[in-house]
Amino acid sequence: MKKETIEKWIENAAPHESIVYYTGHLVEERDKIEIRHMGEAFWLAAQENKIELFQKKIKKGDTSTKPVYEYIARKLKDNEKKLKDNEKSNHN
Repeated sequence: MKKETIEKWIENAAPHESIVYYTGHLVEERDKIEIRHMGEAFWLAAQENKIELFQKKIKKGDTSTKPVYEYIARKLKDNEKKLKDNEKSNHN
């Protein structure tokens, strides 16, 4: 997913709308530049309290295979953004 596509989704998504932006094992695959840039774009938006990020395990790993996750972004409502901003300022 390109940065422009990510930014457009963040701008236009309805509150609580979610997108699976990656399926796999992101930590293990971050050496690929396009995957790293995609992850960084979502991470930045989460730091700006536009979205929240979470993951869901969809396949268990074992000694010979890594687990598989869905990495999900969810658009925040305006009041959720304010709450998260307040939480950040209270921790500083």
